[in-house]
Amino acid sequence: MPNKTTVAIAHSDADLGKPAQCTREQLDLVKGMIRDIADQTMGGMPNIVSRGDKVLIKINTVIPVPANEGFTTDPRMLEALIELVQEQNPAQILIGERCAMGGDTRNAMEVCGIAAVAERTGAELCPFDNVPFDMYKIDRPISFNEFPVPRPVRDADVYIGLPKMKVHVHTTFTGALKLQFGNLPDYDWMVRCHRDDIYQKICNLTRAANPKWFVMDSLYACQGNGPFSAYRDDLIKDFNTICGGPDGVAVDTVCEALMDWDYPGTNVPSTVLGAAEGLGTNNMDEIAITGAPLDKVKRRFRRQSTILQGPFPNVNVVMGSTCEAGCKAIVRIQLDQAKEDGTLAKLKRPLYVFTGLQFEEVKPVDGDVILVGDCAKPLLERFPDAQYWGSSEEFPNCTPIWANIPARSISNYIRQLTEISQ
Repeated sequence: MPNKTTVAIAHSDADLGKPAQCTREQLDLVKGMIRDIADQTMGGMPNIVSRGDKVLIKINTVIPVPANEGFTTDPRMLEALIELVQEQNPAQILIGERCAMGGDTRNAMEVCGIAAVAERTGAELCPFDNVPFDMYKIDRPISFNEFPVPRPVRDADVYIGLPKMKVHVHTTFTGALKLQFGNLPDYDWMVRCHRDDIYQKICNLTRAANPKWFVMDSLYACQGNGPFSAYRDDLIKDFNTICGGPDGVAVDTVCEALMDWDYPGTNVPSTVLGAAEGLGTNNMDEIAITGAPLDKVKRRFRRQSTILQGPFPNVNVVMGSTCEAGCKAIVRIQLDQAKEDGTLAKLKRPLYVFTGLQFEEVKPVDGDVILVGDCAKPLLERFPDAQYWGSSEEFPNCTPIWANIPARSISNYIRQLTEISQ
């Protein structure tokens, strides 16, 4: 029987405040929770960080939204973690990240409350869009086998992951492994392999980062169609439960158990692949769970849904061979937004969305047409007036993640259709 890896759980029934609004007493409670996880999984912070170490804490900003929205790194968690690291007298503490959709990471750090934490603690902001990168190569036949890694990641003596716990419409779940997606320099690299090969990409990025320890940021958590769901009840503000340990695969596996999903460790493709590639274990029998009792703190989280045909009024989605983690998820995110804000209900004409490789002749339609992804691009010959999201000179990859950029998004275009018809 192999030695078990330890994942610790900490929970509080106290009022811990809000991500951007907490007292010193509340922050100390959070700090105690993180300290407990370090003590139980590593024998204490001195076994994670030594005097004189260069420490990089990897966070998750995604997009510039206020911290109390709950979808980005919780300033309470970050500040408490930094204070614990500072007790070990490191030489340097960097807060590293590359935000999504080609945005300005420093701006995201400001809006998300991260810059304020850095100012209070003396930690240094390290937006990865402004640092040198070195190429990392995995010399075997897999996708995304050569890619850039931020030099501060490879130069750090200690890499600590502070992932945000969210169910994710693209990747089922975003936690310890998916966190490394932000270790890329720009939109182009982030979009490469953003299809059903994304799980290999996540595992490769984790291997390159060589993280030492993870603590899950889940005082606030997200169920359903994260990472920034349009449905407000997807945000869970009272979970007050965190977990952590040195094995990212095991941490993500325990998160599945905390979300009360059946057969933890088997639901998230990157977790299964990460275990197969030796990054950790997804076998609950090989994980020692300590701290708060799992059965007392777990809560059923809604899973993501990429169903496109049926739930959206006035919309006809025509799917060919469509990547689940790519164009299918993109369309779902955008239609969720357009449904939730009432836009779809205002459409005067039917809307047709074509995505994926189409295998049959497409007949004329009686409404507006949207084409999503390079597989659907040949339909421009059939519908020359269609609005198209796919590769371009500006965005050269086949999966149009840029369809999520608010001013250029699919949902914004649908909103314009309702204004034209009024």
